[in-house]
Amino acid sequence: MSKPKKEEKSKAAREHETCCCPFCLSSRMIEEAKEQYSGFFTHMRKARIEVLRAFRTLIDERISSLEEHKKKVTKVKVE
Repeated sequence: MSKPKKEEKSKAAREHETCCCPFCLSSRMIEEAKEQYSGFFTHMRKARIEVLRAFRTLIDERISSLEEHKKKVTKVKVE
């Protein structure tokens, strides 16, 4: 791996360690448990993009259902 790529990866790792969003927190918990379940985590590491896409479909479906249930607004003319 070239030096710029190593530096870029190191910077991303530092940002990940300081982030407090739910995804980063759960990711750190998972990283701590990866020795115990190494086979599972090896597969998950390889499937990272697919996992994010799966979450995106759930989120998109929920947004769509919320948008469908919006109340329709009617304009009332005030005299």
